[in-house]
Amino acid sequence: MLAVAIVAVNLLVSAPTPVSAATMAQCNGEMNGGGTAVSCTITVVNYVTVGGTLSATPPSTLVATRCVGASGPLSALTCITATTTSLQPIVTVQQCNGSGNGGGGRVNCIVTITNHFTGDQDAITATAALATVYQCVGSVITGPGAPGTCTPVNTPGITSVTAATVGQCNGSGNGGTSVGFVCTVTGGSTMTSLLPVNVDPCNNSGNGGGALVTCQATIVNDVIAVEATPTPTAAPTAVAGAIPFSAPA
Repeated sequence: MLAVAIVAVNLLVSAPTPVSAATMAQCNGEMNGGGTAVSCTITVVNYVTVGGTLSATPPSTLVATRCVGASGPLSALTCITATTTSLQPIVTVQQCNGSGNGGGGRVNCIVTITNHFTGDQDAITATAALATVYQCVGSVITGPGAPGTCTPVNTPGITSVTAATVGQCNGSGNGGTSVGFVCTVTGGSTMTSLLPVNVDPCNNSGNGGGALVTCQATIVNDVIAVEATPTPTAAPTAVAGAIPFSAPA
């Protein structure tokens, strides 16, 4: 039922296309004509157990916004937002790859994944580490936007997009007259072996002359308290007070 509903939304409003229940693909191979722009946002909130499976409640959610139109102010683009729930944790996002390659193209894409864990806090936080990064490899920025901004630096020993928590902006912005190039993994983004995540955005994109590329990824893992309701048959209810992972430098 979930798959049918999502496909129907995609046909009607060009919403993102899920590759599977655990993978989300959005805005790939789009807006490659001259003077066009693509601006896409994916926000995933997973509620998972220490075993990496979905918690009974609340449901994991996905909010995806796709905006397209002529290059210029993002506020002038035409946008459509779709909200769905998932039967599995969404752990892979492929977004804005091979897009915005026309002259004067604009690529603006954001991914945020938040994993709320329930269970033994010590067991969960023991697996915490800083998210690994592989970005801006093969992206030779020239022109007014040189040299481009890529933060943080890549993680030693990580040599591919799929090996990283976040692999973005590789082979991008090579049009020769890039007017801007900023790719960021938000400081404090984390990873955990309990639920490995791979974010794959903005690769091989924004390669037209005069391109503007801005991409950002954020990964949050935390532990939330779960409190049983007085009624024995009621589902547990998540309460406020998320405790963020403390990842080593």
